[in-house]
Amino acid sequence: MKREITWTLLSTGKEAKVTVELITNETIWADGDTVTVKCCEMGITAEVEGIGCVGTGRPEKAQTAAARIGKLGITKENLDRINAAIEEVEATPEWQEKEAQAQRAEKEGREYEAHREKMRKVMGY
Repeated sequence: MKREITWTLLSTGKEAKVTVELITNETIWADGDTVTVKCCEMGITAEVEGIGCVGTGRPEKAQTAAARIGKLGITKENLDRINAAIEEVEATPEWQEKEAQAQRAEKEGREYEAHREKMRKVMGY
């Protein structure tokens, strides 16, 4: 799944593009072999025409604009469009399964730590 949000920058007249995509497979270099592995990641990239990539990651609060990704300032209207694309990715079954798996792992980790602490007290460490 890939969504592109484009607009024209007021300051330079160049086109800005933010790409939000769900990455489900990744090709990695494994000591001489290229291996394709399953993953579930969200890729957010900001580009400006003639410059290329100016930032990656989720939008952050900015002082002079509603938000920014790297060096790209984003207006409130465009931020709403970007957030809608992010919500679409987060609504996919792959992303939901990833979040559920992370919650299960967190719960198991808490249970393990509680048991470990209990055993530490029982054993008198």
